[in-house]
Amino acid sequence: MSLFSRLLSGGRGLTLRQNLGAYRKPDGDVSPLYVFFDVENPGPESATVTAVRVSPKGEPVPLAPENLEGDLPARLAPGESVCFRVRAKALARAAREAGHTGRPKLTFVATDAQDAEHRHGFRLRVDEYLELKDE
Repeated sequence: MSLFSRLLSGGRGLTLRQNLGAYRKPDGDVSPLYVFFDVENPGPESATVTAVRVSPKGEPVPLAPENLEGDLPARLAPGESVCFRVRAKALARAAREAGHTGRPKLTFVATDAQDAEHRHGFRLRVDEYLELKDE
């Protein structure tokens, strides 16, 4: 959704973010490296996330949608957010299998109940993440 569209619609839209991280597992070990994708509803009304995907920038075909962990559909009250995640190494492997190496530009896309797509671009360190010894 463009800035102009958001202004006309009263500022409605989803805010997307991406970051890397790990977490402590119940047994005390640290998890492998994950790519986390946050979808926040900053608007005044509830919103529903119906689909998510990661695609190479400018390409509609997802790299590997089955790798994204998270519950869909996700209904978000104003101010609420939901997080999706994928192992960094799994996403890097899918990118390489699609012919991408180095630091390709990827796009995280979240689709809402009105079929509007919200996008967040980022770069993935394919070669570095494939060398991780987390498996």
